[in-house]
Amino acid sequence: MPWTDSERREHFSETLLKMKTVFEENPAAAVRSQNFIQTFHKFVADDVTSHLTPQAKKQNIRVVQEAKIFGSFKSKDVDVAVIHPTNGPLLLIGVRSQMSSVGKNVLTYYQDIIGEAISLQERFPMCATGYAYLHPLQVVPWQRKDGTWTNAESPDHSRFARMYAGIGSRDDRLYKHQLGSYDHFAYSVVDFQAAEPQLHDEIVHQAVPDLDMSILSFVPRLVDTFNNRNLWVQDIFEEPVQG
Repeated sequence: MPWTDSERREHFSETLLKMKTVFEENPAAAVRSQNFIQTFHKFVADDVTSHLTPQAKKQNIRVVQEAKIFGSFKSKDVDVAVIHPTNGPLLLIGVRSQMSSVGKNVLTYYQDIIGEAISLQERFPMCATGYAYLHPLQVVPWQRKDGTWTNAESPDHSRFARMYAGIGSRDDRLYKHQLGSYDHFAYSVVDFQAAEPQLHDEIVHQAVPDLDMSILSFVPRLVDTFNNRNLWVQDIFEEPVQG
């Protein structure tokens, strides 16, 4: 059964606490081994899995992490994918975090994110596609493997929110012809310095008041888009629930 809003919030709070623990134990190892981001992957994958119907599971429709998907130019390890055994990808989600060098690398990653959408949407235009991105509220210096230190930063979250909003609202009437924009985008700003990490959706909402970019509504929005796009399919995803 799909998570309720309160269950999703509880699961995400637990996820952030695990991410904080993993990162603080050894920041360099957490990033290098991907243990940090894989915790975020699992939260998204578990949310999607909760929406699968019993009929979908009987059909061997699976939620796969790090699924190797053939794009239009090369294969891509998609972070979270829903795969039908005969019809292929149904839902594709990218997941990323940056805990250092945010200002230095964000534009390069932005270009990569757009390119990934184009490659996948050219090959699978009917897929519901989404991207979940996480930044810390403040970047605190930590020591790299080579002994050097990262720089302290105060990322421009408002600017980044507007950038991601520009590629986070694919027009559902023209989606077969619109490439490079995701059906839904989640941009999370998290204070990892708090004893219990805090999600600051208000920062994103203030920058982009007309678009929902919360991770807490991300998977339900994708499920709604898939169901609306495929009205003749009624046995794969259960509708999101409130409460």
